[in-house]
Amino acid sequence: MATLINETFNAFHHVFHELPDRRTDDWFLMGSIWMPISISAIYVYFVKYWGPRFMKNREPFKLDHIIAIYNFIQMVWCFELFYDGYTLEWGTKYRLFGEPVNYTNDPEALRIASGIWQYYILKIIDLLDTVFFVLRKKDRQVTFLHVYHHAGMVIIAWSVARYVPGGHTTLVGATNCFVHVFMYGYYLLAVLWPEMKNNTWVKKHITHLQMFQFVYLFFHSMPVLLMKNSEYPKFMAFLYIAQSVAMFFLFANFYVKSYLKTKKKDT
Repeated sequence: MATLINETFNAFHHVFHELPDRRTDDWFLMGSIWMPISISAIYVYFVKYWGPRFMKNREPFKLDHIIAIYNFIQMVWCFELFYDGYTLEWGTKYRLFGEPVNYTNDPEALRIASGIWQYYILKIIDLLDTVFFVLRKKDRQVTFLHVYHHAGMVIIAWSVARYVPGGHTTLVGATNCFVHVFMYGYYLLAVLWPEMKNNTWVKKHITHLQMFQFVYLFFHSMPVLLMKNSEYPKFMAFLYIAQSVAMFFLFANFYVKSYLKTKKKDT
């Protein structure tokens, strides 16, 4: 028993104290795995329990102006991260599969690591999507897909920024930011012009784009598992593959329920 406890402690110390990228030690909300776990746990508790109880006997908050500013910031920030991902990495010198992480203090390597850290912070800010739903009493939109996706992405983004801030990883964030430029752009238009909320064609194609990104990222990461001498960690590639598969089927289920079944009812 003592041996098992000692091995467990040594494994924990190795994973959380020896493996992390030391460059990110002092970066905001990066020091410990308990930071993203605590943030995600508080988020889930608020949107599923405390928030709905708080709003039960209250009128919905009118947050249109705040949400418009939020969507604009998200759209611009996502575009900036996508642009950096293209100009610094995938559009210039990165190879398509298994690009290793540059762990040096080279200014460009640090800029890439900083971009991944920004992506992690952006995933925390994304949690406000659901908070706004709760405060506006849009409880039907607080689905398992929505909550799982947001809470899980905080922990995954922290893991990437802590262990592999660069290399093959960056295409995941860049692709996701590209999709989110369109998504938050639509959200912004829907606030400024409410009639856009009823535009099923736009919403359906944004969902198509979201589903396509998971297919694309699946096939982007699969070769890393098949490479004999990959310089990029196979475990992280496996994590992206598993997440891509799970998210694709959750979004596919959402698509069927929201658009195909609704269309059948209307005909």
